[in-house]
Amino acid sequence: MNQPIWKRIGPTTKVSGQFRTILTKTFRLPDGSQQRFDTYDKEGVFHAGTIALTEDNKVIVARQFRPGPEMYMDEIPGGTGEGDEEPQQAALRELEEETGYKPASIEYLGQARKDAYMNATWHYFLALGCAPTAAGQHLDERERVEIRFISIAELIENAKAGKLTDAAAVLMAYEKLKKLQKSHP
Repeated sequence: MNQPIWKRIGPTTKVSGQFRTILTKTFRLPDGSQQRFDTYDKEGVFHAGTIALTEDNKVIVARQFRPGPEMYMDEIPGGTGEGDEEPQQAALRELEEETGYKPASIEYLGQARKDAYMNATWHYFLALGCAPTAAGQHLDERERVEIRFISIAELIENAKAGKLTDAAAVLMAYEKLKKLQKSHP
């Protein structure tokens, strides 16, 4: 089935804030009318996040206060790709920076769009056998990250209950997580 064509027309307005870029895009709709939409994140940018498990299958989460919902939330370690990094490189870098852990193995889970108005793509990974590095965490001066170790069951429950920001990653890894959960209850 052919979808009606939406045509992006200019100009695009850009407003950069401290942590977000807002782009206002204008489209010509199939009926000929025009409509503007505010989107966020730069075009062409990607983010990478990792569900990281220790050797005994504890999930490493980054607990942070989030200003949008005004609450502390558990997050999988992750962030924005830098320079010409590939998604896996960004995922490994962010995991080490935010948690001070490195994995024995890492597997690509897939990509997702978190929001219909987000320009960026999220790439998700599953890392196993994570062990602490000698250097530990190395956070940016504005980051306040508390590392927590939770069970796979708690990770899944947090995703269902809206207490985790990356529920899509949990869904992508669900079957593998359930299998790992059975091997280390």
